[in-house]
Amino acid sequence: MDRLLVKSVVKAFRILEVFDAEHPAMSVKQLAERCDMDRSAAQRFIHTLMQLGYLQRNEETQLIEPSVRTLDIAAHYLHAHPLVDKVRPYLLNLSKETEGSVSLTILDGQDVIYLSRLVSRNMLDTDITIGSRLPAFCTAPGLAMLSQLQEQEAMAVLEHSERKPYTPNTVHELPAILERLTQFKHQGYALSIEEYFLSDISIAVPVLDRHNRPQAAISVSMSRASSMPEEMERNLSHLLIATARQLSRL
Repeated sequence: MDRLLVKSVVKAFRILEVFDAEHPAMSVKQLAERCDMDRSAAQRFIHTLMQLGYLQRNEETQLIEPSVRTLDIAAHYLHAHPLVDKVRPYLLNLSKETEGSVSLTILDGQDVIYLSRLVSRNMLDTDITIGSRLPAFCTAPGLAMLSQLQEQEAMAVLEHSERKPYTPNTVHELPAILERLTQFKHQGYALSIEEYFLSDISIAVPVLDRHNRPQAAISVSMSRASSMPEEMERNLSHLLIATARQLSRL
């Protein structure tokens, strides 16, 4: 038992975290049920979060919803991250040279999180925004970063991942993923073909820190209608590797 853990803070954050695309606004009763709290306790936490400005009541529906202030925490994180501001000129250059959607991601547990993204007008809409999470085991940025971890570390991530087929092309069997990681580490980049989104092809390269550990990944995504995998590998792999090396020295 963690004696320093403040349970009331845990419960407050639980309320903020239960909102999602399927539950953008809820009643006090719904929030209490989803957070496994009694209604009285939920009411107190909701009132406190409303007073702090992180929750608000929709005037039309009278339901509780997150306020725009919840973005402040994310904004503070992005401004403090050592790579986000520095990487933007490089992403702009990649966007111009490749005409694809370019992204900066980090590894968080079993997921990759998007910290910066420039979307191409030629790219299909995959509904990825800053802060979006995708599984690492079947996305190019995730595979690129996993390939640079120690084998035991990568295995731990994969074993705790929900390795399910998101598309008919998803490589989700553990032996096959491990084989890919060996290949990607050797060649210096990872390629994912329609594994999470149909018609999406992505190529990614890890950005290493001074200890040669992956601190992030940069990636380019294109629609299969506009590019073939072999063409992307041939035209973009060296460009991405060179860019990642520059970022590793920042």
